[in-house]
Amino acid sequence: MKRFKYILPILLTSALILGGCKKLLDLEPKSGPTSNAFWKNDKDALAGLLGGYSLVRDALTDENRFYVYGDVTANTFRITYSSDYSIHQIRDGLLDGTYYGYLENLQNWTKFYKAIAQANLLVDKIAGIPVTGFRNQDHKNYYLGEAYFMRAFLYFYISRVWGDVPLTLKPVEDLADAEEIGREKQSVVLAQCLKDLDAAMPLLPKTPISSQDRGVRATKASAIALKAHIYAWQKDFAKCAEVTRDLVTTPAEFGLSLITDSVQYQRMSVGKSTEAIFEINISDEQNEGLGHDIYKTYKGIGEKTLYQPYLATRDPRSEDDVPWLVNTETAQNLFYEDGDLRADLWFYFDPNLPMVMLKKYSNVTYKDGDVRKDPRFSNNLLIFRLSDIILLRAEALYNTGNESGARDLVNLIRTRARLEALDGTVAGDDLYYYTITERQRELFAEGHAFWDLLRTGYINDFNPSFSDAAVPGSTRFGMNYWPIPRILFKDNLHMKQTPYWNGRL
Repeated sequence: MKRFKYILPILLTSALILGGCKKLLDLEPKSGPTSNAFWKNDKDALAGLLGGYSLVRDALTDENRFYVYGDVTANTFRITYSSDYSIHQIRDGLLDGTYYGYLENLQNWTKFYKAIAQANLLVDKIAGIPVTGFRNQDHKNYYLGEAYFMRAFLYFYISRVWGDVPLTLKPVEDLADAEEIGREKQSVVLAQCLKDLDAAMPLLPKTPISSQDRGVRATKASAIALKAHIYAWQKDFAKCAEVTRDLVTTPAEFGLSLITDSVQYQRMSVGKSTEAIFEINISDEQNEGLGHDIYKTYKGIGEKTLYQPYLATRDPRSEDDVPWLVNTETAQNLFYEDGDLRADLWFYFDPNLPMVMLKKYSNVTYKDGDVRKDPRFSNNLLIFRLSDIILLRAEALYNTGNESGARDLVNLIRTRARLEALDGTVAGDDLYYYTITERQRELFAEGHAFWDLLRTGYINDFNPSFSDAAVPGSTRFGMNYWPIPRILFKDNLHMKQTPYWNGRL
């Protein structure tokens, strides 16, 4: 084969996860103190926020959803039937699990709606806490801004996964007060996301209020990044270019800087780097490392991708012994230029077996020390980082007629990766292709690939199973949106199946 060249530590109790939703979303109600007893001061607000962040984390890490939804579907990984028989069919567009089943949990949005229920409660209750309950007004504003951001992020995320989704903004503390609702159009959901971000922006600080919060609690930069992604998804590139201008041209004002040291770049995936705009904290030092669950099943992207010498508990004899290897065809199509720093830092070329390991998420510690049989995986989920927004702005500039500006931003990332800068002869469609594929290289296995390829029309080049899925009128239109399981129809006559999968389940 050619070598292609914070959340704070917290133990959640029912006292921290308040509220719930109607059984239309198949949620189990959470018991907790009444609002009159709980929502009194900044400590209550912070506890509720930490509970919210933890619920977001639980939703995204459950069965590695973040990577399943955003990378498996883009052929980032080589997944065999023998190693991960339920997941491997997803790359073929079989989101219904027709052949091998066991995809019902991934089709279920319940964990996300638990987090949304908490965000709704936070938006309502923090606003109602008197200013005298906070150390200062800034803290009340900050926490409320985080709550708005959290809700916007969750709704944007699930709208990309399922398309039209139920939209509920009311805090529900008593299930008897909840209403059964159906799915709302994606355009309406995204409009609400933007409305929430408009509310969050003036409340959030430009920079983290603590160095320990870098990236893992929302700031103004987080809201800008989310807005930019929504605009790009809507193909409103003029607004995408506008909203990203200050963040890209003056990142220091937001406490951000592009990493230039290769050692720091290699550790970027551990989390809290100078590029971190928003991440989900996963740190064993803070008792958040992903280890095994009650079924002794290990969780985390590292468990899926690593083996010796980066993971002591797996010594493969064949490629079928590693659940998720690098898809060499995809990687060769991307990392074809000699000297690409990212390939050197992120890939391990096995000297004994014809396979490539993704070592990007190899921050592993062992609970049992030198015995090394109880690993903990401590890499953050990298939701938004500076280079992501730089390249998103490049795409927006290209689509608004500023090719020179787009090229300069692409070259900024290429130079950091030790690649030759593009010159003025790379223009038009070629420049656009470079811009999109540079995002694929720079954000490899960071949960962006499928969404980027789908909205730009390049999915056909990487995973033909989803060809024309985003083209209205195509027989495959909408197959990129996941179906929902039958349990979500229980006792709710308003619920409808995802259009493409209607009649296919």
